[in-house]
Amino acid sequence: MPTHLMKFMALSDQRVASVQTADGGEALVPILGIEPRLLIDETAANIAGLGYVPEFLVRQSVADKLIAAAQTLPNNLHLLVKETLRPLSFQKFLFNRRLGRLAAEHPELQEKQLIELTSKFTAPPWVAGHPTGGAFDVTVCNENGQELEMGCAYDEDEKASQGRCFSFAENLTEQARQNRNTLFDCLNGQGFINYPFEWWHWSYGDKYWAAATNSPFALYDAVV
Repeated sequence: MPTHLMKFMALSDQRVASVQTADGGEALVPILGIEPRLLIDETAANIAGLGYVPEFLVRQSVADKLIAAAQTLPNNLHLLVKETLRPLSFQKFLFNRRLGRLAAEHPELQEKQLIELTSKFTAPPWVAGHPTGGAFDVTVCNENGQELEMGCAYDEDEKASQGRCFSFAENLTEQARQNRNTLFDCLNGQGFINYPFEWWHWSYGDKYWAAATNSPFALYDAVV
């Protein structure tokens, strides 16, 4: 792992798992059509990559913040949301599938080590943000829907991206770095927290957000 990532929390970190949740029942709302500069990726390629048909639902506060974030972008740019709410059952399937694959590849590792390795890129169901409606995956596109260069494709892991999936990767072109800064500035400005192992993954109100901001509790629990 690059040394600049050592200071960041992984999803397997006990500080994330120990966060308590006080879910007030905030509504889930669709983001389709709520802001002209906030788009969703309904392409066949994205849906095939996700492995299920998404509903693109988030909690109301997340929707409000996404609207505000999109409005701070330069006039010719849009936020393009790749995924939002993910069924908890599917989260469990993804985690267990990756855990099994890594166990086969690394028979020398103990269960705790395998869980930590799996958790870098697939959240354990007990801390995952997507099933809460508080997490989303996003990039930036131009007014024609063309995605900006971000250094690697959405959802590429460390091996496939040669480490460029890390939010603060050093092996980026200057253009990719500038584009990431544009994305990060607009989302950080609304209080969203990035998962530093994946430049596209952001959240508000989930356990990772609470741990990263030293909040006394998470706002959202899994809803599906």
